[in-house]
Amino acid sequence: MISVIADDITGAAEIAGVCLRYGLKVVFGINSVPADFADVRVITTDSRSATESEAYNIHFKLAAEIFAGSDSLVYKKCDSALRGYVLTELSAMLHVSKFHKILLQPANPFIGRCIRGGYYFIDNELIENTGFATDPDFPAYNSQVQNLLLQRSANHENITELHSGNITQLNGKGLYIPDCESVEGLQKCSDLLNDHTLMCGSAAFFEQILVGTKAGIIKESQTQFNVTSNFLMICGSSHPQSRQYVEELRLSGFPVYGFPDLLLQEYATAESLVLWTQELVTIWKTKRKLVLYVSFEKILFPDCSKILKTRMNQIVSGILRDCKINELFIEGGATAYGILNLINRKTLIPVQELAPGVLRLQVASTPSVHITIKPGSYKWPDKLIVPA
Repeated sequence: MISVIADDITGAAEIAGVCLRYGLKVVFGINSVPADFADVRVITTDSRSATESEAYNIHFKLAAEIFAGSDSLVYKKCDSALRGYVLTELSAMLHVSKFHKILLQPANPFIGRCIRGGYYFIDNELIENTGFATDPDFPAYNSQVQNLLLQRSANHENITELHSGNITQLNGKGLYIPDCESVEGLQKCSDLLNDHTLMCGSAAFFEQILVGTKAGIIKESQTQFNVTSNFLMICGSSHPQSRQYVEELRLSGFPVYGFPDLLLQEYATAESLVLWTQELVTIWKTKRKLVLYVSFEKILFPDCSKILKTRMNQIVSGILRDCKINELFIEGGATAYGILNLINRKTLIPVQELAPGVLRLQVASTPSVHITIKPGSYKWPDKLIVPA
């Protein structure tokens, strides 16, 4: 059995999608290790949205449970742009494992994310010169991979030596981040693995590990899927691509709604939240389809991101309580995690990879209900939602 711990739900979905591609049975747990048998157990956390100490404790608890078993392979999925508390989470996993060294490979050459001379590049631009420099939670002020990691993790006492650059072997304890600019580079990294090494990195690196260990050998194509009705779509990203997609749906005649002004203020009454939720329930029951987003305008008040996500979670929970929706589409990792946690869906079964990073899951307790999730910066597949 293979176990993977991810620091956000869309990263976990990417891993599950890779497994489906290779004919592996996958089970998906929300902040808990699934009890169901499968070839691969993918455990998603939301530690990237937590505090550093919370992220440490989450990974310590999950790793202790996993390492107490007999898994043949344990993998730590991190963001390909190294956002989050990567060193801190790895430090927690080292505390409860037999490992002495870590091989970290976040690169994903398929989407232009590479490491060259110990520096991180996106589409041949240093990461500090891209949009990641202004990330609201983990801005990339420096492109040197060691500095990126150290800036974001203060509590990493178990990892005292960091090595980057042209690495051809792992000598001694520490964390190793080899250069990587291609699929061949990912393959060379996977060849460095041994029984004393904890593996961490991107979904692209995980795929090459599967190939190298022959854990997955039946490569399957991605699935075509579309709906015309009986769905709810939550657009939780402010990415320009998301704005364009929502506008295309609006022009195609789908009911598309952003938050009213009352709910975009710092203080909103519980009554206004309930009233708008009831309006949306009426719209869904009439049209049996609905697309929701918060706002594509900049909202500025203290802790606005967290407050608006909480409101969205409450609204979606109310809609799902009153409407029998079979297909739920959620964009954005923190949005997806918050909604699934609130509606208490802890175990999901991945059934289809619709595109890289876009995963359709079945709710274990309610097999007729499916949830499809994707990262905010990824595209929805063509013709996923089509007019009747």
